[in-house]
Amino acid sequence: MSLLSIIVPIIRSVFSRWTALQIAVTHSMGGPDSEAKYEAFIDAFGQYLTRNVRSASSMSLNENDIQEYLDEVLDEEFNTVLDDDSSRELSQLFVRYISLILQGKLNDVQQELQTQHANAPPVQMSIKHKNDDDDDSSSSNESEDDMIEEEEPEVEKPKEQSMDVDEDGWTTIHRRSGGKK
Repeated sequence: MSLLSIIVPIIRSVFSRWTALQIAVTHSMGGPDSEAKYEAFIDAFGQYLTRNVRSASSMSLNENDIQEYLDEVLDEEFNTVLDDDSSRELSQLFVRYISLILQGKLNDVQQELQTQHANAPPVQMSIKHKNDDDDDSSSSNESEDDMIEEEEPEVEKPKEQSMDVDEDGWTTIHRRSGGKK
């Protein structure tokens, strides 16, 4: 089994919980082909990681490069600039996962992913659930505003002041406070 075939499902699992990316895809910030760009991003990132593992003697040297890659793709393909350090956290996570895989500890990575999945369902799942209800409610005589109000509780809302939208329509996602105020 190749490293690429091992890492792509891991990337898919991690990306499904990356709120900034899921918001960008769900809101078509990458244009009408956002879903296709998302799938291509998963494959391209897998290839990027496997190329750099083979060419680097120490993965820790590549954390900044991985973060830069993630930020660049989000900016160029999804018109999203992050201010929350999530790409840095993900770059560290992927370096750790690859290190474990190279040490033959794939089961440790899979267990961690399963635990994360059980504790925090992917953002995409809650958004898909909302969209599934759209078809059922569209046949009623309710106005579109009423339907939106009814559906809002199903979608996990961001914390106040975690995102700002400027007059040009750019959304800024702020760094998580970690409980500090």
